[in-house]
Amino acid sequence: MRVALALVTATLLLACVATFSKGALLLGLPIGIALVLLLGARRSGRRWPAYAFGVAAVLGLAGLLLLFRTPRFADLFNFEAGTSFLRLRLWQAAWQMALDHPVFGVGPDNFLYAYRSHYVLPAAWEELGLSHPHNLLLDLWTRLGLVGVFVGLYALATAFRLAWRAFRRGDAWGWPLALGLLAGLAATVLHGLIDNSLFLPDLMGLFVSALGLLSLDPANSASNASCENVRQTYN
Repeated sequence: MRVALALVTATLLLACVATFSKGALLLGLPIGIALVLLLGARRSGRRWPAYAFGVAAVLGLAGLLLLFRTPRFADLFNFEAGTSFLRLRLWQAAWQMALDHPVFGVGPDNFLYAYRSHYVLPAAWEELGLSHPHNLLLDLWTRLGLVGVFVGLYALATAFRLAWRAFRRGDAWGWPLALGLLAGLAATVLHGLIDNSLFLPDLMGLFVSALGLLSLDPANSASNASCENVRQTYN
């Protein structure tokens, strides 16, 4: 089983690297690996995950040095032209869109039409076909308004709370699963700072599946049962 899991993990890591996704390689993957190794060491009482974190940090830094020699990453801090420049202009436009439609937003999946028709900045004319603002908070706000921001953040906070509870109270099989989901949620949020992280069918499916698994975890089910018993007592 461990060999199979190691092979699956290695395959996923290689696939992630092959995407050359800046959000994944600079934000999502590092926080996910760090949480799994450091919290895993704390929960299991073993030292090797902490040592593995040190090795992973060194390898990660070496990998980043190599990545920054590629054309895709070399201009990351170039804010006068290229991807980073266009991303900043996109956020400016999305912020203005949110301010113009604060309560209800522009509606689900209407960002593309509002952006290219009214909000795209002249300097960013090269990318007219963007369907989301590449930021989780702005995505919630422009799609669903302030109510959507509140509901979205509440859903994320609930997922983190359930994951943390399952991690701390779970049994030998439950807490590793909870830790993996916790790391995945953290990666989702950090990746969502600069890219889409929820509003695609596969991404939303993964998030809802994680929330469902955490809700079914015995550590959380026991808490829900206790709440139900208290409710029945006072009724």
